[in-house]
Amino acid sequence: MPTFSNDDNEDLDIFNSARFSEQTIEDDMVDTQIAKDVRSLVDLLPAEQREVVLLRHFGELSFKEISVQTNVSINTALGRMRYALINLRRFIEEKDLNLTYR
Repeated sequence: MPTFSNDDNEDLDIFNSARFSEQTIEDDMVDTQIAKDVRSLVDLLPAEQREVVLLRHFGELSFKEISVQTNVSINTALGRMRYALINLRRFIEEKDLNLTYR
C-alpha cells in the first residue's frame, strides 16, 4: 500500500495512507457506474429472485423478515437468494463486466 509524506503537504490524510483518504470525484463516478450496472443486472433476474435481492440488500431485511413479507419459508427465501447470486455471477461473466476499480 503506498504511503505519502506529510513533509510537503499539511492537507494529507492523518492516517498517511491512500486507503483512508477521501474519495475523489473519479471514485464517486466509478461507484455510481458500478451501482447502475449492478441494478441493471438485478433487473434481469426472475421476479422472485429480484424481490429477495432488493429486500435483502437494498431494504436491509433479514431472511426471516423476507420470508414473512413474501409469505414463503426462510429456506425458500435463502434458495431464491442463492439462485439470484448464481444468475448474477453468470450475467457478469456473459457481459464480461468488471465491477471493481481498486
